[in-house]
Amino acid sequence: MTVRSTTWRLLLAIAVVAGVLSWAVLYVDDSRYGDVPDVPWPSAAVLAVFGGSILLVALTLRPRLQRREGHRPVDPLVSARFGVLSLACSRAGALFAGVYAGFLAMALADLSVPFRRHLAYVSGACVLAALVLVTGGLVLERVCRLPEPPDEDDTAP
Repeated sequence: MTVRSTTWRLLLAIAVVAGVLSWAVLYVDDSRYGDVPDVPWPSAAVLAVFGGSILLVALTLRPRLQRREGHRPVDPLVSARFGVLSLACSRAGALFAGVYAGFLAMALADLSVPFRRHLAYVSGACVLAALVLVTGGLVLERVCRLPEPPDEDDTAP
């Protein structure tokens, strides 16, 4: 069984569906109860730290996977686990980006209210941090990609 590379269409579809659903839920909640939940600042910080750490892992893992001199090689099972982590990070980052984009769209509807302005700032920061997580996942996926097998046509007798 082979694992296919993540496509930008998949990530965009995840983000759009999550954004539309979160905006719809927030719209219904706002129209019924006149209340929109708050997004705390630590949400953006956690996403940014996790995305940055995934990028750091990708950069430190690359020479080990390429078996460069002076670097300890990586066990194949560990490499496979990092590959799965990369897929999870890119997809989760797209999901978070979509959800917080829904919050941002809801907040942008009326920026005259101070709470909505605050919500727009925090949601925007969360969207950017989620994009860092997506980037980290895609970079780690690229690092963990196996080289293409040699063509069998070149080995013809």
